[in-house]
Amino acid sequence: MNYTFLLTKNDYICYSILSLFTQQTNLVLNKDALAQELSLTTYQLNKYFESINTDLALIAGKTPCYIDEPNKGQWQAHGLNTYCLQKAALLYLNRSPLFTALEYQFFYENLYTKKEYVAANFMSSSVFYRSLDSLEAILKKHGFYQASSLYAGKEFTIRLHLFQLYYTMYNSVSDPFEALNPLINDLIEAIQAGLPDQLDPTQETKLSTFLRIWLLRQLDKHPISHHQRLQVEPDERNQAMLSRLQTLLADQLTLSNDEFNYLYSFLIAQGYLGSEQMHALSAGIPAIDELTNQFLTEIRSSNVLLATNFVNDQLLEDSLLSIHFQFTTFYIEPTTFINPEQVQFFAELYPAFDVAVSHNITKLQRREDLRLTQKMAVNLYFSYMFALINSIPPELMRDQVHICVDFSQGTLYTNYVIQSLDAFNHAHIIIDPHLTPETDIYISDFHSPKVDRTQVIWQDPPTPVDWSNLADLILDTKRDKLPQLFPEQKGSDVDDTQ
Repeated sequence: MNYTFLLTKNDYICYSILSLFTQQTNLVLNKDALAQELSLTTYQLNKYFESINTDLALIAGKTPCYIDEPNKGQWQAHGLNTYCLQKAALLYLNRSPLFTALEYQFFYENLYTKKEYVAANFMSSSVFYRSLDSLEAILKKHGFYQASSLYAGKEFTIRLHLFQLYYTMYNSVSDPFEALNPLINDLIEAIQAGLPDQLDPTQETKLSTFLRIWLLRQLDKHPISHHQRLQVEPDERNQAMLSRLQTLLADQLTLSNDEFNYLYSFLIAQGYLGSEQMHALSAGIPAIDELTNQFLTEIRSSNVLLATNFVNDQLLEDSLLSIHFQFTTFYIEPTTFINPEQVQFFAELYPAFDVAVSHNITKLQRREDLRLTQKMAVNLYFSYMFALINSIPPELMRDQVHICVDFSQGTLYTNYVIQSLDAFNHAHIIIDPHLTPETDIYISDFHSPKVDRTQVIWQDPPTPVDWSNLADLILDTKRDKLPQLFPEQKGSDVDDTQ
């Protein structure tokens, strides 16, 4: 869910302009094209130019960040990067009346009167009441209350979408609800004591944001339903964690078993407690096994593999379990690995995997209960791809590329090139020790009339251009093999997902 709908009109346009800058490698925008794309007059553009520079001055750190017009009709951005864009988005969000109304409705409505909240936020009463009155309709329009996973409980959905909002907009910039920092740090320390591994920085940030939403919803008297399909079996580890958290929160609230069950389920869904716990909890959600079995069947029946009995089934199944567990429960709408343009790269590098993954996602798109958006489909494509790449060795792939390396300099130079080819091990390359009927590419320092395969001649140590040309040749070879393996295949269609 894209939460920029909460921004004011002017701030949304400023954010859109900054986003367009970051999409250009040279950070240059043409004013006429910009005016046409955003339907703005020259006068309006000039006003936004001044507003943007004022905003950038507020968020710039040691490195200046601003835009200017070095050439007539062209705007140039300086010091602008993804981090600056995130800081600008957060600046715009925090001064949005709709966002202030949202925080009141979901975190403070049972703690403060509207009058008290307006006074505390130094806000115009009329602006606040107008924003509060329009908020519900705007949230419904943008699907805020629509479940983004098969877990359709109302409070579960509200918390998940609030988490997505704060995790997306605050991540790496600052902490939301900073007054909670000391308590959140203590909670994370108590949770960490019950985890098998140390939390990585990204995991800790995610958990920190989740805990803030979890805590504030409880304090504002919005409990999670006790009719949860995710039911954690009590054991020594989780009961010890529950006791530690109850002690820490005793002054704020009484931590119920339902709320702890919800938190512990999140830890399991994120993989913080290992695959064994995930397997146990997933038993209550048949859709997880259904989706996993469907994908495995697709892999085994799509002519992708030479054999299926050597696949690391457990590694692949654990990866699929993690994907489908999150997908059907705590599905956090991704902000990375969602670019459909990058799908083509993987489709060319792993054409056989692309066939199976694309076919499976097409089946999921036909299911109305999953409500697969474009971003979800693209992210799922990458998740499936990485699961297959990490689980299936090149020796099992039908789209292998056989390369024979044979240099007249002898084994030292030959072995050097073979070792260097490890950089291409993700392309399902098989090194042939000798020329064989299966060899696709022959690499040497001299052309040989006895070799009827594609020859690559390197009489000097290969340059970056040589390696790049070899990579292109490998892709061409894989592409040429594809029609023989999959006559019906026309390429990946994930990027066309609507």
